Amino acid sequence: MTRRSHTADATAGRLSGPSASRAVLIEAHAFTRGGAAARDRQRHLDDRPSVAAGCRRLAELFRDPEVWGLPEDHCAIVSQPTRDSMLEAVHRAAAEATDTLVVYYAGHGLLYPLSGDLHLAVPETTKDKSFTAVKYDDLREILLSATRVRRKVVILDCCFSGTALRGPLSADADAIRLADVEGTSVLAASHATRQALAPRGERYPAFTGELIALLEEGDPDAPELLTMADLYDRVDRALMRKNRPRPQQLNRDRGAHISIARNRASRQEPPETDETGSAAETRRLGGRRRTLAAATLVLAAIAGLTFWLLPDGKGLDCGKAHSTFDMGDGTQRHEVSIDEVHDAACEGDFRPMEVAMDRGGFDGTGLSAATPDKVIASWKKRTDRASFLHGLATLLEREPEVGQGGLTFSNGKQVATWARGAGTVPDSTYRWTGYFLCDGPDSGHPACDPP
Repeated sequence: MTRRSHTADATAGRLSGPSASRAVLIEAHAFTRGGAAARDRQRHLDDRPSVAAGCRRLAELFRDPEVWGLPEDHCAIVSQPTRDSMLEAVHRAAAEATDTLVVYYAGHGLLYPLSGDLHLAVPETTKDKSFTAVKYDDLREILLSATRVRRKVVILDCCFSGTALRGPLSADADAIRLADVEGTSVLAASHATRQALAPRGERYPAFTGELIALLEEGDPDAPELLTMADLYDRVDRALMRKNRPRPQQLNRDRGAHISIARNRASRQEPPETDETGSAAETRRLGGRRRTLAAATLVLAAIAGLTFWLLPDGKGLDCGKAHSTFDMGDGTQRHEVSIDEVHDAACEGDFRPMEVAMDRGGFDGTGLSAATPDKVIASWKKRTDRASFLHGLATLLEREPEVGQGGLTFSNGKQVATWARGAGTVPDSTYRWTGYFLCDGPDSGHPACDPP
């Protein structure tokens, strides 16, 4: 699979135009005028110094020509806002943008007892008075009225930010057609009932920090342009590896394909050497690397034989996962997680499969009530482990059936499923949700019913 195939469809392959786009980055990091000594913990919110640093760095990256290249006056920072200054900045940007509008907020998110709606904190906000905070719905209303803006993105790094996924950023279907809206995307740092994380001693909040790291370093396995789906997917993985609160995403229309950043890693070139001593040094280091690579291959071969020479005596000859498929609307989609599960099965590496299960709410192989770690523990005990994983890998080399509910790989005896995550067809992300042995323990599962 070449990198070009990741960006096969035209929408995913276009960076939002910097000249016609706007970004508003809002942060509230201090919440008591008198400092810590004056804080009433029953009423006042904790200060979050890392929020300010994260907002500034994100603005720098949006302005960086190697990332997005927004002109400075198209990327506004609103620090320590009042309710009016926050909403006015968003309103102004919405009136100016015609391509993409990005609104980022970092601070405290609150859910008050008499309201289930998300509120965004400003410096005057207290825990006991909802009117001291900004209703997220007020901000969303501005975005709904911005009918000239083709693409809208909201990024929230605050507690309970997943609550923002309950309402759309687009008006009804008729209004969308009239305004030629191409998509909306909401990226939230936490679940609707969970708190976000700003670890003490760290430079940035957890979610924003991973987003910054991705924009700074890029990802060699990602496409040349990072879509909202790419941003979510990779930040989610990074946070999950650190056992930190996981983000949520909701995409409408073609919101998953909105691209607001270039992938720095895809444009890195090998360093040049001069014609004298440095060239010789390069050759010497290259020789060492080749020797190390050869040793690594030998160890890998030994490890592979150790795994695959199991009691059933079968080895594994892997093909290529069918991870690029027709969405049914004339576009091609590449689903990275299919490659990950397929390759993990080929290598007998259960950890990536456990991660994929955890992200998808796994069900299947007679263990529908078990957690991913228990599923993996059961798989490791199988006497036919090699043939079991060989079956999974081979199954994923077939062409999937693409439907409203997701992807289905089936050969009549085995079924692997990827269900759609948060979002709407066709832009929702996919999550591995089951591997079923229909000629065995899962014969009664609905996934095994013939089409």
